[in-house]
Amino acid sequence: MKKQFIYLLISICLFNACKKASPTNTVNESLQTDTSAMVKFSGTFMNGPYGTVSGAAKIYLKNGAYTLALENFTASNGPDLKVYLSQEANPVNYISLGSLQSTNGNQLYPVNSQADFSNYKFVLIHCEQYNHLFGSALLQ
Repeated sequence: MKKQFIYLLISICLFNACKKASPTNTVNESLQTDTSAMVKFSGTFMNGPYGTVSGAAKIYLKNGAYTLALENFTASNGPDLKVYLSQEANPVNYISLGSLQSTNGNQLYPVNSQADFSNYKFVLIHCEQYNHLFGSALLQ
């Protein structure tokens, strides 16, 4: 019984230690054709030291709510990739918008009301598990 318990603990630890890579299916969400959504800020992704990222980051305003759109987006795959709004080009002072939906395609992320775009000027793709920056876009 004790041996089975040890095997169970080891199995649980190994299972939880390995996170899946980010999904690679193509997502196709967009606000580009919505005439009531206005682009307020935009930027082009640049590669970080640990991955490649391309495409555009755009902040849309629709009905008083902000949405981040990743358009024509591609990123190299990695575990635990997150999308951040950040005050710097590195993830120091940031707001997490959640997990990256896919490594390619058009994607939408709602932005909560605490984002002040005079301070949060960067969109980051960041591997939270290993603290690796995959790419960033400066919003202008």
